[in-house]
Amino acid sequence: MRINHNSLALNASDHFARINSNISKSMERLSSGSKITSPADDAAGLAISIKMNEQIRGLGRAANNSTDGISVIQSAEGGMEEMHSILGRMRELAVKAANDVNSEDDRDAIQEEIDALVEELNQIAETTSFNEQKLLDGSLTRRTLISEPSMSTTYVSTDVKEGVYELDVTEMAEQAKYTIGLADSGATITKEQEGSLFVNGFQVSITEGMTMSDVYEELQVHLDKIGITVMASADGGKTPADFSSGAPVYFITKEYGKSQKIEIEIFNDELAGVLGVADGDEETGKDCVASLNVTANGFSESATVSTDGNKISVTDRNGFEMQIEIDPEMVAEGTTSFSTTIEVLSAGTMIIQSGSNSGEEVSIDIPAVDAHSLGVDTLIMYTNEYASKAIEAIDAAVVKISNTRSKLGAYENRLNDVFDNLEVQEESMTAAYSRIMDTDMAEEMTAYTQEDVLSQAAISMIQKSLERPESILQLLQQ
Repeated sequence: MRINHNSLALNASDHFARINSNISKSMERLSSGSKITSPADDAAGLAISIKMNEQIRGLGRAANNSTDGISVIQSAEGGMEEMHSILGRMRELAVKAANDVNSEDDRDAIQEEIDALVEELNQIAETTSFNEQKLLDGSLTRRTLISEPSMSTTYVSTDVKEGVYELDVTEMAEQAKYTIGLADSGATITKEQEGSLFVNGFQVSITEGMTMSDVYEELQVHLDKIGITVMASADGGKTPADFSSGAPVYFITKEYGKSQKIEIEIFNDELAGVLGVADGDEETGKDCVASLNVTANGFSESATVSTDGNKISVTDRNGFEMQIEIDPEMVAEGTTSFSTTIEVLSAGTMIIQSGSNSGEEVSIDIPAVDAHSLGVDTLIMYTNEYASKAIEAIDAAVVKISNTRSKLGAYENRLNDVFDNLEVQEESMTAAYSRIMDTDMAEEMTAYTQEDVLSQAAISMIQKSLERPESILQLLQQ
């Protein structure tokens, strides 16, 4: 027997140290709830779990992004729902105005309400927003760059691909005009000359005692209601002149196109004579003429172009639609034709990051839906014909709003599906992450109990191993 080196005690002590380390690790896992508390526990598992944790956090954020996108759509859709209500009231008023039992005062009241409703449409388009981002004024539709300053795009469908589109305008749109000669600028209307002008069916009364200045002021005030400008001009209606100058007097429509007309009827020949209407010269309006250039990244051979006044519409298969408008006031004087390029960009839409990885996104495109874009900013209620055209314009605006709301509904459904999918992914990945990182409490508690019993046994054995050398004293006492 040897007493310098107690190998039994050393062996028991080594086992106790290992058991104590295991107990410490079990206590750390039980107290933290994590199976991996340091890279040494599971180096590969830690690397995998870090990546999975990042993915889980990304999925959670993407799910929140999707709900934000749904909120944006619901905000925009709420604004357009009110627009639908306004358009319904406008149509009701237009139907009322189409009834010829209404006096001019009645139609004044109808027109006043129509104009107020148009302002409200613009107000909704301007103010509907989410997180300080405007939704209905065209801020969230794709941007375009046009080489011709007088042109602008009013609508680009989501089916129009990015690219450069070439367009030629070969003839400019024109307004309708009616020119009358001024018989006597200083004349006063006599009893025999008094009567009424009917301009496009709209009545303007000329009464005895009115001077010619009074007559033309009356014409200006009343015909402005139906979108017709009355002016004296020595250069064909380009520059206004004083009515007393003897220059020809022009009736000019504010709108452009072949649908514009000026028809003047006077049933009193003497009034027609003093106003010079008998020798009047009528010029109908003209639509602009445009053609497309087919290119690899532009218009295809199947694309078709149509014009309405100063508005150009291009359509193609698969929902392709592009609407362009020319501002005649910005066209250089004397210009009758020009070529332009329209570059459609990807920028402008609202991108919803709908996934945890790059490129997983939903692009929300909301076109402008103000009164001008809807084509209801210049509705006229003063005759049956004008009111009937207003009804058609309002119906077209209702269709446009309906289509836009339908598209927003599709966006919302898609984002709802994305959200549901993200929730499933997050749940599945969290479960996998938990299997790697989280402590199985029952299993770990069993292991802890086992190690605790072994620890007590080891302590007992250390004590016994220390008692062994004492048996040598018995030998020394003999």
